[in-house]
Formats: sequence, structure tokens, C-alpha cells
Amino acid sequence: MKLTRRSFAALAGATPLAFQARGFAQTPAASPAADDLFADINFTPGEYETPFGVIQLPENPQRIVTLDDGPLDAILALGVQPIGYTASSNGETAAAYLADKVSADATIVDGGWTELDIEQVIALEPDLIIDSRYRDEADVIKLSEIAPVMIAGSQDEESPEKLQWWEQEQLAIGHALGMLEEAKQVVLDLRARGAAIAEEAGDKAGQSVVVFRPQADFPVIMSHHWITGVVLTWSGFVGNDLTNETPSPHSGDTISLEMLNLMEADWLFAASRNEEMTAALEAYKENAAFQTITAVKNGQVALVAGDLWSGATGVLAGHAMMDDIEKIIINGDY
Repeated sequence: MKLTRRSFAALAGATPLAFQARGFAQTPAASPAADDLFADINFTPGEYETPFGVIQLPENPQRIVTLDDGPLDAILALGVQPIGYTASSNGETAAAYLADKVSADATIVDGGWTELDIEQVIALEPDLIIDSRYRDEADVIKLSEIAPVMIAGSQDEESPEKLQWWEQEQLAIGHALGMLEEAKQVVLDLRARGAAIAEEAGDKAGQSVVVFRPQADFPVIMSHHWITGVVLTWSGFVGNDLTNETPSPHSGDTISLEMLNLMEADWLFAASRNEEMTAALEAYKENAAFQTITAVKNGQVALVAGDLWSGATGVLAGHAMMDDIEKIIINGDY
């Protein structure tokens, strides 16, 4: 039996404790800043309200199946392993930034981005299914016959100071796993690391960065309001007029090859998912509009992982992005 999934176009090698060991700053959960950030977070014990109704949460769930990258990121950030998960946009495995974090014993459920193989989900006998906010209601109803289906997160928040939807997802999943305080801490840890990078950036802080997916016919420009831009903001960097005005998650097909100059920035991060996109970037370098960009003139164009920078969401995704920011901008290694 197959479930059809609505496609979503937009869509760090350590546990939270290991992040602490590496010296990332900690923000106490009781601090006024934390109180303000989490002021509207209020969960009812034993249940969770999804867009399709209230579900009863299992006590101490042990057999968890995740059906999108975000929920997989969220449970791994808490040190919890799934028994099954769907492949990333690469169609074969978890996203590269999660590959060394997810257990080799977990089952990869077929059809994550196209048609979900429900028989595989049934065979795993999950006690909790965690899915994304993009799942169709009809699919959720079918999945609910197997186990409670948790759909976390809310609408995009365009202010980087406020709680982002993927942070809300992390907290909601923490609530479902009885690990809400731990979830709050991993959210705070990521923001604290960003502040530390901004301090480390020195006179590079405030430079502009544009993240884009190079494609043969047009570039896909990531919005500065999407997680990529939010993480860059926390780390001390800014977008440009185009990325600031582009709604989440990205520009779609609205920017032609003749408009590549609109990506004007100090740095360009080219998020490639395959050889074709990498080849498209090479073709851009012969484009007159592309050659006018400051980053191109200064040789500050870096190739980054497309399944991270143009698709992933979550705390671990944020840490992996910060790894790249430190490596590329702070250390000049690209």
C-alpha cells in the first residue's frame, strides 16, 4: 500500500553533550532571555495538538519512526534513535550531515519524498510516528491507524529573535519524548554558538552572504527568513535586498540567468545537490551578470552541501551550517 505525499520544494557530528564539551556557550534555561523566548510554550501533559486534532502521546515511546528530515534531526539532537526514517532529498539515505549520527540498525522507509511505503511502517510496529507539517490530512489519517502521528511546528517566524518554527518543532518533539527541558537547552545552545561565532568573526561580522542553488536554467535563491538566513544572522552576517525581500523558503523560478547580479554579496554559498548543479555553477562563472558580483570578483564563492543549505531544518542542521560558516568565512577554508 502506498501513500502519496505532497512535495515541498524547499525543502554537526556530535550530541548536545558533545557540543558542550567542545566549549560552545551555554545559556541557562532560567535566564530572562530564555524565559522570554519560551514564554508562549505551553504543552498539556500526555497530549499534543496537531493541525489535524489532538493526539494522545504514548508514555516513554521507544519505537519511533520519523517521516521527514526535520523530525529526524530533532530526535537525534536529543540523543534518541529512530527505528525507521525516510531518506533525505537524495532519495537514498539520511542527509549527509546526519549520516554519522543515525544508527545503521534503523530501517530506511521507502518513498519519503514521493510515495510512502506504509507496509514498511506497519512492519516496524512504531509506538510514535513523527511527521512534517507538509503531510496531507488523508495520509495522516491512514498513518494514525498504525500509531499516534505527531506533526510539530507552526508558521514561519520572520524575526530571528523570536522562536522559529523548527525550534518549536524541536520543543514539541522534546515534549513528546519527555525531554522538554533538554530540548530547550539544545535550542539555546545553537543560538549561543551563533553569538560566539559573531564575536569570533571580528571585522568580517556584518558581511553579506547569499545562499543559492545553482541550476541550469535559473538559480534558486534562499530567503534570508529561512533557516539558512536565520543561522547566518545569529552568526553575525546579513543578507542582501533580494534575500531579505524573498519570502520563505526561496525564490522559486523567478530569477533568470540575466538577473544573477541580484545576488550581489560579499560571499556566495552555492548549495549543490548533484553534479548537474555543480556544472551549472561553473557555467555561471562565464555569465556577465554573475561576474559583476563582489563575491565573484574577490573569489569568495564557496560550494556547500545542497541537502543541508537548501533543504534541511533543525538544530543539528543549524550546527552543520555553523560548521561551514566557521570553516569558510572565519577560517577561509573553501
